[in-house]
Amino acid sequence: MLASRLRAEHHLLILDNLESITGAQLAIQHTLPSDEQSALHDFLSELVGGHTLVLLGSRSSEAWLARDTFDNNIYDLPGLDPEAASTLTELILKRQNATHYRKDPNLQKLIKLLDGFPLALEVVLTNLARQTPAQLLEALRLGDIELDTGDSQKKTESILRCIDYSHSNLSPDAQSLLLCLAPFTLILNTGLLKNFTEYLQQQSLLASLPFDRWPAVLQEAQNWGLLSPDPDISQNLRLQPVLTYFLRSRLSVPEQAEMRIAIESAFRKYYHKFCEGLYALLISKDPQERQLGQILASLEYENVATALNLGLAAQDSILSCYLALDEYLNIVQERGRELELGTSVSERLQAYPADQLAGSLGSELTIVLDRVAYCQLRLKQYTAAEMLYQKALAQHLRVGGSKKESASIYHQLGRVAQEQRKWEQAEQYYQQALQIKIEFNACYDQGSTYHQLGWLAQEQRKWEQAEQYYQQALQIYVEFKDRYEQASTYHQLGWVAEEQRKWEQARPYFIETLKIFVDYEDAYSYSIALRSLARLWQESGDASLPAAVASILSVTPKSLQMRLRRSFARL
Repeated sequence: MLASRLRAEHHLLILDNLESITGAQLAIQHTLPSDEQSALHDFLSELVGGHTLVLLGSRSSEAWLARDTFDNNIYDLPGLDPEAASTLTELILKRQNATHYRKDPNLQKLIKLLDGFPLALEVVLTNLARQTPAQLLEALRLGDIELDTGDSQKKTESILRCIDYSHSNLSPDAQSLLLCLAPFTLILNTGLLKNFTEYLQQQSLLASLPFDRWPAVLQEAQNWGLLSPDPDISQNLRLQPVLTYFLRSRLSVPEQAEMRIAIESAFRKYYHKFCEGLYALLISKDPQERQLGQILASLEYENVATALNLGLAAQDSILSCYLALDEYLNIVQERGRELELGTSVSERLQAYPADQLAGSLGSELTIVLDRVAYCQLRLKQYTAAEMLYQKALAQHLRVGGSKKESASIYHQLGRVAQEQRKWEQAEQYYQQALQIKIEFNACYDQGSTYHQLGWLAQEQRKWEQAEQYYQQALQIYVEFKDRYEQASTYHQLGWVAEEQRKWEQARPYFIETLKIFVDYEDAYSYSIALRSLARLWQESGDASLPAAVASILSVTPKSLQMRLRRSFARL
């Protein structure tokens, strides 16, 4: 009778926490016997096709109930959207008298890691009453059990109890394998799981784990809501943000120390190799490879950062992980984060024992110091940059670095001097770098120094000398088929011609610059080229220029003219 009425009338029937029906350790009081489970299934199947809407909620897949009821009509509930997560965060901050952390960058990192899940936000951010965002991040990284202070009798109030509820429903094999995912944060690339497994198998303590069961284990974990498919990238699985915390807490107890070390060692070695390929993509001359590198770096950033921190804690090699993160932050122009990263890494590297820094790890320190100095240069912190480049040079010589490799540091010291308009000192450094490159027949590397010598001459309005140096740089980049580097040199040649009011000579240089940056989908750089073309159009009165530029950008000449006017107005 009830089923008939519900089919005939408009109602909303909500059944939540269905996972408790089949009997888990923490919800045994809600278990239904098998005959009542069958009765519930039959009742719900009678409602199919009627007027009543039925909403079922569960942390598991409830396959026993799916047939003839909801079938494949499933929506994986994600975390809150950014606006809602921000609103909840603000309420928690006010409640805990922690609103002074609003602009703390570590708070934003916390929110990202917790992925908008309300329970995670409520339980973790409540600790801001007594801990800073930085301390909470460290606690999550270590799996600090004391962070979770919920009532152990109420699983909906405790992160560990909620995850343990789902985790305990997995088979013992699945639970053991899932511990291997403890170092991961947010994303697991299943397409590369075979590679990670090979490093796990190299650890004697882990070699006997049933790795052939990975597909079944991952599916089982998905069924219990611990993992979910990425909606945009099919081979990626998203980890429940608190799953990592739970797994790390399991490994943090003393009796699991050896297993934790083995898993972390495999994770470090896997990402060390992964980042060698990632860095190669990020600096590739192929625009599609560079774009792929940026996507991968964005997705894997937290995992790579974890591998970097584990490497530093083990006082081991960290270069490939650091280079990948540093290059990504350089590309997306996040100078503050880049400087923070490099400063932290260099300080921790310098804490390594002296005998370790006498070899290859000392060379890694040189590279890190060099890149931190470059970041300071980009931030116009010239005094700090010069001091750090000098420190990098001293470190390079201390570990017996080759004369050939010192050329890049002299080159950068030239840039620091040039930025401060110390022309004579800058030229001395550039010439010193160039002579070393010539001595060791480093033909391609000479291009960057010729380019900078051209720029140095240009700033002193030595047009002929500037053009000669730029042409030498361009010839090298053409010979080595490096189109991306050609773009910057073409732009400078256009600028030199423009300064001399040689409009016809400037136009093809700026046009070629724009073409290359458009091909590489480098929006920031091609906007600079566009401003140069806007300036040239206004100065030269070249009526045919908008049409030529429009064809490159695949827009109409009329809309391009409006865009050029806007670009010129911002000059």
